[in-house]
Formats: sequence, structure tokens, C-alpha cells
Amino acid sequence: MVTSEVARQAKGRERRRAIVEAAAAIIREEGPNAVTHRAVAARAGCSLSATTYYFSGLDELLAEAGTLNIRRWAGRAEAVADSIEAGDVPRTRDQAIEAILRACLPKDTPLPTHYQQLLAVGTSSPITAAYRAGRRRLDQAVGRVLEHTGCALPPELVIAVVDGAAVTAISEHRDVRETARALLDELIGERWSPPVVG
Repeated sequence: MVTSEVARQAKGRERRRAIVEAAAAIIREEGPNAVTHRAVAARAGCSLSATTYYFSGLDELLAEAGTLNIRRWAGRAEAVADSIEAGDVPRTRDQAIEAILRACLPKDTPLPTHYQQLLAVGTSSPITAAYRAGRRRLDQAVGRVLEHTGCALPPELVIAVVDGAAVTAISEHRDVRETARALLDELIGERWSPPVVG
């Protein structure tokens, strides 16, 4: 009986996780307004009742999905920082800029979609709160990348430049990465110095 109860609880946790992941994916791909119990259930492959059983309401589900998304983005930047700290240190300014772009821009989501959903979440208080709460982890990860690439700049400024470049490029039908790369090159300029490799 104990074994069956443990299995039941594990199944419940897995179903809850799948629901949160489905909601997070919908936010990333279509924005917060597309997150409904029915859409999440279809995406997660579960019953409609499961989406209401595991959460007190849609706001709780949106908050957890938002938390998962910001963790994904921070994790991407942390992976870049980990790689650099493990020895894959950029030796030139171009390589440093490329590392910053890898830390700041998603590769698994089309960039116009990514920025459209970022703008759209301003209409959803639960997601906005989750993104704000998780921002510190993202800033810290990008800060590690900057520290190890010889870029003495605050991470908040660098992220703002990349995001601003992306929105500009998207609105003008330009290449996002090339636009961000050019602005980062101008921003870093003489501030860049080759990192000391021990």
C-alpha cells in the first residue's frame, strides 16, 4: 500500500510538472492570453480537470509557468558562464560578444516570438511578478559571463542593450543578432580587455 501511494504521488508530481511546462511553452510561443485551462490540457495531454485540480486558479499556474521560463533563460546564461569557467574562455572581443549573445538570446524560440511574449506579459501580473523575481538570477549569470570575458559592464546595461537592439531589429526587419552584435561592439569598445587566463 505504501508503494502504491508513493507511485501515486510521483505520478501526480509528474502530471503537475507537465502542466506547468505546457503553460510555460504556450506563454513563450503565443503569449499569456493564450493560456487557458483547455489549451494547457491539450498541450500537456491531460484531462481538463487536472489543470484545475493541481492549481488554485489560472493565476497560480501562470506564476509557476513564468517562474519556469525565467529559470530557463537564467539557466542558458549559467551554461555559458559554466563553459567559460571550465576553460572555454573567449580570447578576442568578437568571441566575448558572441558569448554575451549566447547568454542573452534564446536559440530554441524564434526571436520575434520571444520579444512579443516579453511585451505581452506586461498584461499578466502573475507572470510579471515571476519574471521580476527571477531576474536577479539572470543578471548574476550574465554578470559571470561579463566578468570572464573582459567586459567591465553591469549586466543590467548589457541585457538592456541586447533587448533594445532586438526590438529595433525586429521592428525594422533587420537581423537581430547582427544588430545586437554591432551595438555591443560599440558599447564595449575600449572598455574591453583580454581576460587573464590562469
